[in-house]
This record gives sequence, C-alpha cells and structure tokens, in this order.
Amino acid sequence: MLRAILFDLDDTLYDLKAHWLACLRIALADAPCTISCDLETLVQHAFTMKIWINQLPDFLRDQGMTDQRMIDRAFARYRDIWFETLTLDPEALPLLTALGARYRLGLITNGPSWSQRPKIERFDLASYMHAIIVSEEVGVAKPDPQIFHIALHALGITPDEALFVGDSPENDLRGAAQAGMPAIWVNRHGVTLPPDVPPPVAVVDGLRDLLAIIAAYDSH
Repeated sequence: MLRAILFDLDDTLYDLKAHWLACLRIALADAPCTISCDLETLVQHAFTMKIWINQLPDFLRDQGMTDQRMIDRAFARYRDIWFETLTLDPEALPLLTALGARYRLGLITNGPSWSQRPKIERFDLASYMHAIIVSEEVGVAKPDPQIFHIALHALGITPDEALFVGDSPENDLRGAAQAGMPAIWVNRHGVTLPPDVPPPVAVVDGLRDLLAIIAAYDSH
C-alpha cells in the first residue's frame, strides 16, 4: 500500500535551469561591455560550467574581466537575486496540498544547508512535508541509498510503501531504485534516459499530471 510520496527539490518542485539562466542574464548584463563576448554566449557558458554564486568572480576573471568594481557588482547582483526571484512551480503547492491529505510527504535534497534551507523556507515547504532531509545535514547525498533510508525512517515507512519523484536520472532514479523505491521522473527539459538507469514507473514534463498519475499508480 502506498503511504508516502517523497520529492526532490531542485528542478522538480521548481525549474532550476530556467531560474539559473534568468539570474545569470541579470548578473552578467554589464559583462559584455568589458569582455569580447555577447551576453547569451557568456550566460550559456557560465551555465554549462555550473557557475554558482561564489564562483562568479573567478569565472569573470577567467573570461578577461579586470574591473574589480564590475566583478563585485555582478557578484552582489547574482547573490541578491538568486533567492529573491526564486519561485515554485505554480502546480507545486496545490499538488502538495492534495497529496498531503492522503499520504505522508517527504523531501530529499542534495546541497549545503546555506543554499537549500533558504529555498525550503521561502517556499514554506515545512508546512507540507513530514520529513525534510538536506544532504549536508546527514552527511550523505543522493544517489547513496542511505539518504533515502534516512528519509523513510523519519516517515516511519518501508521502501515498498513509498514513491519518489525527482528529475535526476542518476541521483533520483538510480538512487531510489537502489533504496528499493519506485520513482516518477520529472523530465522538464526532454533529456534522454541513460540506458543503465532503472526505468521510472512514469515520466512527466512538469507537475501538472502528477496527481492523476500517482492516483492511477496507487490503484493498481
């Protein structure tokens, strides 16, 4: 019997890629003035390299920017807008409300507390989740099955009573499978599933159809 639904956070309950690109476009808006590169090329390069907030100054220096005031301005802008402009998928809270009426809910997210906890607080996810597990706080990260078992223990359930929802084939699908949990894949950006990753029970391109899919899965 299905008793709990566990979620990933980044690129599952909100579109991390779209948010990251938008923040980079704002932070780097003035950079092409001093770097012989157009803005979109610079943004895509930074995104491909997964340039995080504290990495931006070195990234800009590597691209040839020498004006420290401009570097500082870009860094401050990136830092400030990252959390200020962060928004949940509009389907997320209605989904969590509906699921929470029937199942226990949990969240498992990789990353340091300083980056993940502000998102959790901004989205008020503690009001919906019965367990929230941040990898840095438990000393283990997805896809290690141990972090899934930590969450399951906190919820008081077994793997066969849970369903995991996440976007990463490696961290979420493989990790859940290794922990003995079925998973639904949130594939927002149309990536191809690696052949060695255990297949999910369903694939969605957002949260819109998730409630019906979970209901159908639970009825079988």
